[in-house]
Amino acid sequence: MPLLSRPLKISFTVAAIMLVAIVVVDLVRPVSPEQRLRALRRELRVQRAAADSCLEALRLEESALRSTDEKFDSLRAVIEGYEELDPRGVPADSYDAYIDAFNAYNEAIPAREEAGETLQVNWAACREIVAMHNQLADSARALAEELGVINDAVRRVPSE
Repeated sequence: MPLLSRPLKISFTVAAIMLVAIVVVDLVRPVSPEQRLRALRRELRVQRAAADSCLEALRLEESALRSTDEKFDSLRAVIEGYEELDPRGVPADSYDAYIDAFNAYNEAIPAREEAGETLQVNWAACREIVAMHNQLADSARALAEELGVINDAVRRVPSE
């Protein structure tokens, strides 16, 4: 099974540590709602940075995978080109180049499959980080409304 990339591991670990720290601090000593809101905002900034970092790492992985897919498409086109030279099969004078392209294509398949699986795992990890961010944002918004720092009218976009 593919492993998380290093930036995603770091982002996920930092986010988890911060969340555990907030819970532990809340259990050890009571915190005023204002202090809780400040802590939530700090954690929200950390979560946002983790989410942004994770999403940027995903963009880079996707770009690399698209580049790999373009190379696969190119190799496939070369292979098909050799196979279409003669209806009886690849001509003898082109056979070595055909086999080289064919072998290169087949040898690259496991790495491409692993990269695709890793991207899926990392995408799921990013979704979790973003979900944690959104849950934290909802908590911070609810607490800010409770404290009167913001009101419901501020959150709504007027319809025109």
